[in-house]
Amino acid sequence: MPPDGSDPVRRQRSRWRPALLAVWLPALVVLLPVLVVVWRGLQPAGEAWPQIVEARLGGHLWQSLVLAGSVTLLAMVFGVPAAWQVTMHEFPGRRLLEWALVLPLAMPGFVAAMAYVDGLESLIPLYVRVRTAFGLEAFLRVQQIAPWVFAIGVLAATLFPYVYLSCRAVFEREAAGTMEAARTLGAGPARVFLRVAVPMARPAIAAGGSLVAMEALNDYGVVTAFGLSPLTPGIFRVWTEGHPEAAMRLALMLTALMVLLVGLENWQRGRRRFAADPGDIPPARHRLGAAGAARAWMICAPPLVLGFLIPAWRMARWAWQARDRTDWRGLLDAAGNSLLLAAGASVLISLGAVTLVAARRLATGPSLAAAQRLGLLGYALPGAMVAVGIGTVVSTLAARPGFGFLALSVSATGLVAAYFVRFLAVSLQPVGAGFDRLSAGLHEAARTLGASPTRALVRIDLPLVWPAVLAGATLAFIDVFKELPMTLVLRPFDFQTLATETYRLTGESRIPEAAGPGLLMVAISLVGLIPLSHLIRRRLQ
Repeated sequence: MPPDGSDPVRRQRSRWRPALLAVWLPALVVLLPVLVVVWRGLQPAGEAWPQIVEARLGGHLWQSLVLAGSVTLLAMVFGVPAAWQVTMHEFPGRRLLEWALVLPLAMPGFVAAMAYVDGLESLIPLYVRVRTAFGLEAFLRVQQIAPWVFAIGVLAATLFPYVYLSCRAVFEREAAGTMEAARTLGAGPARVFLRVAVPMARPAIAAGGSLVAMEALNDYGVVTAFGLSPLTPGIFRVWTEGHPEAAMRLALMLTALMVLLVGLENWQRGRRRFAADPGDIPPARHRLGAAGAARAWMICAPPLVLGFLIPAWRMARWAWQARDRTDWRGLLDAAGNSLLLAAGASVLISLGAVTLVAARRLATGPSLAAAQRLGLLGYALPGAMVAVGIGTVVSTLAARPGFGFLALSVSATGLVAAYFVRFLAVSLQPVGAGFDRLSAGLHEAARTLGASPTRALVRIDLPLVWPAVLAGATLAFIDVFKELPMTLVLRPFDFQTLATETYRLTGESRIPEAAGPGLLMVAISLVGLIPLSHLIRRRLQ
């Protein structure tokens, strides 16, 4: 300590605080379209709004709530038992299932829906039997329920890895010692699972479930493929009918539902934390016999088969059948556009996430914590309305003196900005977790020895947290690569990505031709997802 009693680290922080105002830039980028949406939503909506409220709003809200609740519940049924089996038991094929259960994250929901949409036609004989045996009312009821079954099943089978990964982390570390103690006291596997593991994993289940629910509410491709009309396609419909203010009001309602989900997840978590006891070790896996191994495969295989293997197999078969009709030049151009957008956006997203998280090591204060929380807000916004808000902001800037260059690239600029807003939270979460696990003493020691804040960050912190930064960048890349609604709204004229090309061909009922870009999109996503799953596996072991 210097003779004057001051702390050199604190003096450095004080000098850096003016410069740290720049860390608010990522948060302001997220906040700006939110303000635009709120402002436009509060404007008079014209004569169309009462008609929308009377004729559509109730159906949109009811379908959104049923969809989110059903998909989340089924994803939990898929994810929690699968995580338990691969964590606590040893059986043939466990190591394969351990990382294969993450593969459905590489399968966009609207691509999987493409593989199942013809299943509705295969139900025609069932409809006829129901009509003959039970009458017209039962026939109509079955026709109404069938699309819901398909949509809920596709979304749950492609989104359950969110629950699976969060539960695996708890079963591997946080709950390992407690579960071993329960077994030592004579509790059977079923009782340990129901009475110990599930209650301890409840915050993780809720966290993964909230992500599933938000993705289900934000989905556009799956629900339109099966003819459902929750809020997200309702927003698109109202917007295309020429009622932007009414569409903004619907978007605010959808945003309120997503914020409510986040609030419920935080409320039920309470003061619980996911920090592991350093003394805990990974649980000793119990070897299963033939019957137990068969049961484990019966639990783990269905979501993997439904969410990845069946869609991938059907797309591969269709792509081979349509190889002579495929526009290979257009396919390569769309793949290049997707790669360019995803790579550029993931780099910007990673820089924004590191900036927001690392700033709290350079200076303290509630404003920096608020900026980090604002960075998480974009994930709770409907993708279509993020696109509209960003498009309005960029168009307004392009009309200002000195910003005219944006008019030539308004769509591309807005598209990357929309990706940043929507998916900053995807990278912010793992980067924040990586910095939280890093001892602050290393950074403080470097600062005390005279290193500048930037040098301490680059030479000490980032090399230690690079796996978390890489994981966040990979997740952002995959999400941007698969993104559909924002790309449909903001893409430049005659600019196709693999996602929009797949959606266009599917909408034209050219399913075999659509399988090519859909399959390529899945394959490229796997390039990033498989190394990420191995990285997660090493971190858990």
